[in-house]
Amino acid sequence: MWIPVYVCSFLATAAAAGDFFSDGEPTVFRKCCPRQHSLVKVVSDRYKHFDCLNRLNLEETYNISYSPLIISDEQFVSVDYGLPILCDGVNMTVSAVDFEAKLSTSLNICYDRLVAEVSNGTVIQYIPQTIALTCINNETETKSESALQINHVRKCCRKGQVFNDRNHVCVDSGDNDEQWIVDRLNLTDSYVYEVDIGLQCKSDEYAVELRQRDYTFSVDKNVLLVTHRNDRSKTDSLMKGEWCIDQGYNIEDMVAKVCTRNCAAFSAFCVRKCCPEGYHYKVRRCNSLVSSCVPNVDEQDYFQPTYYLEPLRNDYFSLTDVMGIRTNLDCPDGKFVLNRSDPRDNHRLTAEGLLESSISLTNDYCIEMFDRRHCPENDVISSTVLCFIAAEKIKDFRVAFVINSISSVCLALTLIVYCALPELRNLHGQTLICHVSMMLLAYSCLARVQYSPVLDKLTCKLLGYGIYFGFVAAFGWLNVMCFDIWWTFGSVRTVQPLRKSSSERRRFIWYSMYAWSIAVILTLTMFLLDRYSISIILDANIGNGACWFGSLQNVQSDWPHYIYFVIPIGIITGTNFILWILTARHCARVKSEVHRLQAGSVGDRAKRRFRLDRAKYVLTGKLWVVMGAGWVSELLSTIVTQPPWLWTIVDLFNELQGVFIFLILVVKPKLYYLIRKRLGLEKPDSQKNGTSSSARTSSTFLSRTISSDERANLRTYQHNNHKQS
Repeated sequence: MWIPVYVCSFLATAAAAGDFFSDGEPTVFRKCCPRQHSLVKVVSDRYKHFDCLNRLNLEETYNISYSPLIISDEQFVSVDYGLPILCDGVNMTVSAVDFEAKLSTSLNICYDRLVAEVSNGTVIQYIPQTIALTCINNETETKSESALQINHVRKCCRKGQVFNDRNHVCVDSGDNDEQWIVDRLNLTDSYVYEVDIGLQCKSDEYAVELRQRDYTFSVDKNVLLVTHRNDRSKTDSLMKGEWCIDQGYNIEDMVAKVCTRNCAAFSAFCVRKCCPEGYHYKVRRCNSLVSSCVPNVDEQDYFQPTYYLEPLRNDYFSLTDVMGIRTNLDCPDGKFVLNRSDPRDNHRLTAEGLLESSISLTNDYCIEMFDRRHCPENDVISSTVLCFIAAEKIKDFRVAFVINSISSVCLALTLIVYCALPELRNLHGQTLICHVSMMLLAYSCLARVQYSPVLDKLTCKLLGYGIYFGFVAAFGWLNVMCFDIWWTFGSVRTVQPLRKSSSERRRFIWYSMYAWSIAVILTLTMFLLDRYSISIILDANIGNGACWFGSLQNVQSDWPHYIYFVIPIGIITGTNFILWILTARHCARVKSEVHRLQAGSVGDRAKRRFRLDRAKYVLTGKLWVVMGAGWVSELLSTIVTQPPWLWTIVDLFNELQGVFIFLILVVKPKLYYLIRKRLGLEKPDSQKNGTSSSARTSSTFLSRTISSDERANLRTYQHNNHKQS
C-alpha cells in the first residue's frame, strides 16, 4: 500500500530536480574556497590576487564572521572547489552575482562570498558579497549556463547562537549553524543559498518576532511566506532583507523576525529599545541616569522591561504574546531619562504601545535597561528615554501665568464689588457671588501651578483638587442661574407679585445644596477612586507628574479626564443650553403679554419685572457663552489638533475668562453709579433731580435701558390712562 506513495514522492522529487541534471549526472557547481575557508582579496604594492583563508582564524584573529554559500543537497548538485585553473590571480576579473542570475558551469569561473581585503598585512572587513571570478584570457570561451541560481536566507544569530524571544536577544547554545537553517526549512528547490547573519530593519520599521507555534514558515527562493495557523487567509510575503529565521531558545521551534511598519498586521505589541540588540545602558555617574550603550555581559542586562509590561499583561490578555522591537531614538535636541522614583515623571505604556506621561503621549520614546551595579543602588532597572522638545515648540507657561493672574485679579475685583454693594446682593447676585468665587479659586490655583514647578507632592495635589473643585462648582452655579431665570420666566406669565425675601432665601438654600453637592460628590468620588485604585481608567493621578490629571490631556486614551471632567461639565453645559433656549421662548411670550397690559400698578410692576428678568437672561447667556465655549474648545481639541496657532488663540480665550466675566458683570454704567455712590462720590438722586432714588436702585446693573419701542408703548399707556381719568 505504501509503495505507490513512496514512488510518487520519489518521482515528484526527481521532477523538481530535473532541471539540475544533464544526461543523468548532477549539475556541477564550482565554489572558489573549500569548506571552512573564506575568500579574501590580497593587495600588495606589486600585485593583487585572491586567496582562501581559514574561517576559524579570521574569527579568532580579526573578529570577522560570515556565512558561506550553502548547498542544500549535494545529491543533486556536485560541488567542485578551487579557483579558475586556466589562469593565475593576476588575470582574473571580478563580477557581482545577482541573486536571480543563472550560474555558469565552466571550469574557468568560480563563485564564493568575498568577505575581506588583506592590504599589506592589514585585514579590512567587507560586507559579504557573492562574486564570480573569471579568467580574462578565456573570456571568449563558450560558457554553458545551468538552472542553478543563488538564493538568499538570513539567520538571525551568529553560528552557535539561537534567538531568545523572551529577552529579544541572541544567546549561545550548542553548535547551531547556517546549514541547520537550510536543512530545517527543507529547501530543495534552488540548492545554492547565501546565508547572511542578523536583520537590519529600516529606521522606521519594527522587528516583529513570530514563533512557529503560531505561524508556519516556508521559503520560496528569496521570499519568506508567513501564515497564521488559526487564520490561513493571513499570509504575508517578505522579500529579501525583510526577514531572518533561527532556532528558538530552549525549544525546537523556529523563530522568525520580520520587518514591518504595521505591527497590527501581525497583532504585535511594539516598543522601542534605546540600544542595539545585545547592548544595554551602563550608568556613567552614580546618582544620575546619564549612560552609554555597552555590550551585555550576563542575563541581568537582557532587555526585560517587566515594570512596563506586567500592568498591560494584567489588563489585556495575550497583548504581549507577539512583540515587535525597534532600536535607536534620534533626538535632534537631546534626550532625557524619566525617573521612575519621581512622582513628577509618572508614566506608563498604553495598549497601543505609546508612552503616556504628564507632558506627552508619544511614539518617540525608547526603553532600556540601566546597569547600576557599580553604584550604591546595586541593581539593574528599566526606564524610559524621551526627546527634549525645542523651546519654540513648548507653550510658554510664563505668558499663561501672567494672563491667568490678570483673570484672577479681575475675578477678585468682581467679587469685592458684589460683596460691597447691598443693592447687588439679591438672589441673582448671591448666585453670581458663588459662581465668581469658585472661578477665582480655580484660576488662582492654576496661576500658581503655571508660575513654577510645585516640588511638594501634597501641595501639588491640593492645587490640582482646588482647580477641579473650583471649575466644577463654577459650572454648577452657572447651571443654577440658568435654571433660576428659566423658572422666573415661567412664573412671569401668571403676573405674580414680586418675590419676597424669605422666598428668595429658601430658594438660595436649595440652590446651594444642589451646586455644592455636585462639586463635593464629584471631587470626593475622584479622590476615593484615585486613592483606592479599581481600574487604570479610573485613576485620576492628581498630583502625579502634574498638578492636574496625571496623564496627557485631550487624547483619546485620557479616560480619567473625560470621566471626571469633560463628560460631567458637558452634561451641565448641554443642560444650560436647553434651559437658555426654553427661556428664550418664554421671554418672547411674556414680552407680548406684558405689552398688552394697561398702565397701572400691576402693569408697571409686570413691565419692570420683565425688564429685570430679561436682563438677567441676557447676562446669564453671556456667561454661558464664555464658559461653554471653553468646554466646547476643550472637547474639539481631542479630535482636531491642527493648526497649532488656532489652539493658541483658543487657549488665550479660555485664560481670559476672568477678564470677560469682569467686563460682563462690572463694566456697566449703572454699576459705575452705584460704586461712586458707595464711595460718597455721587450725590443722592433726591438732591440731584428731586426724585426718589428707589426707582434707580430698585434695579441692579443687571437691568438694561428700556428700548425705544418700550418707551413709546409706555408713553401710550400713560396717555390713555390719563385720558380715561
